Amino acid sequence: MTDLKPLQCERLLANNYVGRLAYIANNQPYVVPSTYYFDSEEKSILCFASNGHRVDSLRKHDKVSFQVDKIESFRHWESVQVHGNFQELTGNSAKHYLQLFAEGVQRTIDHKNAERPHFLSHFSGRLQETEMPVVYRIAVTEITGKSVEESESAAIQN
Repeated sequence: MTDLKPLQCERLLANNYVGRLAYIANNQPYVVPSTYYFDSEEKSILCFASNGHRVDSLRKHDKVSFQVDKIESFRHWESVQVHGNFQELTGNSAKHYLQLFAEGVQRTIDHKNAERPHFLSHFSGRLQETEMPVVYRIAVTEITGKSVEESESAAIQN
């Protein structure tokens, strides 16, 4: 197992759009899958959610972790963990970042899969609603990553 360099971590974040958000609610840890966009310029992860358990908890405890993996096999994977702070976005800023999120996720999917999933129209439609979802970002304070390559696993076993 080797440590990923910062640029490798950022590349993994930029090349994916689904991760897992870890947060605390009622003194319990929770982990939920979340669609995201990594804003490399601002070093933040953009997300949105409906008002509810997750958002209520994030408003009370702003320290979070976010994990993204690329798993090809048991002996070939990369994993990045981000630590950061929840920041709720409001007004025109929220609309701007929701649009950035939708466009960024679409570009990532286009690059990765060469397909246009139907759910992205859902994001764009949210821009026109009077009651928008809660748009937030995770301001990154630390990024770490690990990887295992097939050759490393073979060397460990020998």
